[in-house]
Amino acid sequence: MKGLYRADAVNRTFVSSDVVADDYQLKDNETFEDPSGKLSPAKLTATGGPWIDATEEEHKAYMEAQRKAWAAQNPGALQPQEPDKGDQALAALGQQVGQMMVNDAKRDQAVQALGQQLATFIATNKNGGTN
Repeated sequence: MKGLYRADAVNRTFVSSDVVADDYQLKDNETFEDPSGKLSPAKLTATGGPWIDATEEEHKAYMEAQRKAWAAQNPGALQPQEPDKGDQALAALGQQVGQMMVNDAKRDQAVQALGQQLATFIATNKNGGTN
């Protein structure tokens, strides 16, 4: 058993594959060469012959046509989806936690400043501030 690969009769691009007996005789637009790894749409040079890569331009046009065909069959799939309620709640919670961290940092700075003022006051009163 071996792999058989078929090309379209008109444009000679890959259309299908099959598994056939080892003694299978090739028909028009068939080959045993696997077109995998070729730049799509690869073309069959001749019956039984090798596949040739598409040019970069052909490949880009082919890929864009494939994308458009898929998008037409899957309407809305490429549109950004609205986050579900759980995702929205998680995002809101993340914002709240971020704001709490900012508030904590400000509170730490205020406590540190008060501590420095208290230390200065105590040092001032020990060095002659009392009778």
